[in-house]
Amino acid sequence: MKNYKVPIIALATACVGLYGQSAQVSSQATRLEPKIAKPGMVLTITGVALGKTRIEEVFLTDHRFDLKVTVLEQSDNTLKIRVPPFIKAGRHQLLLLMAGPNGAYLEQPVFVLVEVEDDVITTSSTLPPPRAEKAGNNTEKQAQ
Repeated sequence: MKNYKVPIIALATACVGLYGQSAQVSSQATRLEPKIAKPGMVLTITGVALGKTRIEEVFLTDHRFDLKVTVLEQSDNTLKIRVPPFIKAGRHQLLLLMAGPNGAYLEQPVFVLVEVEDDVITTSSTLPPPRAEKAGNNTEKQAQ
């Protein structure tokens, strides 16, 4: 008959030791408002573990370019950021750089659709007006 008391006691001791330590929760954004924004607008992000001790920098990414944003307010459950004035239109995902010596970038499951107003270009000053053809000249050309 084998003695299983030693492994069971060791396993129980290890479980009690792990239970005494608090597990570190990973930062995660759960909501971003408003869903549609323009440059200069303030976005509110809610989630868990979003404090200054956990998050070093915040970005908006279109998966081609990661754009660092200005953090206006930061607490454990909320972040307030400003959409940069030079951002491109399109769908952007929230990207967080974790604080610490081994900081990792974490893509978050929240998105914002950025709408950029197009500049209005007046063509009247840059292009000459279209030529108006006389009705009589067209008729004569068609007859020949």
